[in-house]
Amino acid sequence: MKINNLNPNTVSIFSLLLALGIVVASCNKDIPKATPLAAPLNYSTVTISGLLDADTSLSFYKAAATRVGMISLLNNPSNDLTVFLPNNAAFRVSGISSIAMINALPITSVGGIVGYSIVPGRQYSTDGTTNVSAAVPNTFPNIQLPTSVTIGALPGTTIPLKLSTFLSKRSNGFWDNNIPIVTPDILLENGIVHIVAGIVAPPSQVLKTAMYNDPNLTYFKAAIARADSGMSGLNKLDSLLGYAVTNMTVLAPNNAAFKNLIFGSVYGYLTGLGVDPATAAGQATALSSSPAVFSNPALFGVLTAATVRGILAYHFLATPNPSTGAFEPNIRVFSVNFSSTASNYTTLVNSFYAIHPGIKAQATFYGPFVTSLQFTGYGTFPPGGAPYSGTPANAVKMDQHAVNGVYHIIDQVLLPQ
Repeated sequence: MKINNLNPNTVSIFSLLLALGIVVASCNKDIPKATPLAAPLNYSTVTISGLLDADTSLSFYKAAATRVGMISLLNNPSNDLTVFLPNNAAFRVSGISSIAMINALPITSVGGIVGYSIVPGRQYSTDGTTNVSAAVPNTFPNIQLPTSVTIGALPGTTIPLKLSTFLSKRSNGFWDNNIPIVTPDILLENGIVHIVAGIVAPPSQVLKTAMYNDPNLTYFKAAIARADSGMSGLNKLDSLLGYAVTNMTVLAPNNAAFKNLIFGSVYGYLTGLGVDPATAAGQATALSSSPAVFSNPALFGVLTAATVRGILAYHFLATPNPSTGAFEPNIRVFSVNFSSTASNYTTLVNSFYAIHPGIKAQATFYGPFVTSLQFTGYGTFPPGGAPYSGTPANAVKMDQHAVNGVYHIIDQVLLPQ
């Protein structure tokens, strides 16, 4: 992908947040409530920049916008913008404790924070208002909005590729990505401001880079390689994970989850061949101790490419393309977008078996925050048994955000049949 030269609205995905690891970490977990802005909500004769001048609780954001030259954008009365604006408390809870710290950060990082908070047009939270369709309650999973951050051009074109942010509203909250909005709908002359509980950090890597560099996902990476045997182009799961121009949600089993599944698979395979249980258990333990198990030719008979691909496909959420009816990995679902009632969600498996019930997911909320997220697969090992009724998989890490999607790390491998 061509990456444009840096200006305040153009940021490389390879350097966007190198100095903001603490911000990314904070935005991938629950954010404590920020103090709501104590002010009237209608400032119809004041610009967004004027609000920053008038309210000292917004001084960190003002300093950031000033540093990257975006104050004029926020001050122009002819503009029509939505800003998901972190106040000073939100900056602090995200790991940025002072204006001096903002001024010490790379300008690329500061530009990413400010640019990712600004969306063209007015996006309201309530019904009966212009453009409210952008935040209709109970829209699943959310509404995709292009921000002011450009990371390059669409492949083969000169059309700028914008990082998107995702707006959602339910009866228990209003969010930008997974960050609660604590004061919505501050109406201003040139737009609307929503005060957020923490910095909504822009993603800096594609899923492939983020997931393959995670030491807890080495088995997942090896399983992708096995599943892609004989595939090419975007038929390869590896290619999908690396394709920046898409929207995906991946449930990624961690290493321990794959070890447990492989042990059971190998043990069952060996005992089926007549190997005594003690020997089978020892060999299964040894073979499952390394992700190299997926590239071991001796096990290709049990860990076939088709079997592994089918299992992994069950971990990519998918919905039908309105034009073709084919199920595609085309939604980005944050933890806050899942229902608090156990509900089924379709996956790439539905591309081959449209009436498959999918996976069952349930989020537990405390106010606007998700405290736990659980997933239940339909199947059992070996396949063909009664539908699974055991303990659900738990998300041990939620809302790991990437340029082309979001992933949740889970502690069990889900099985489709």
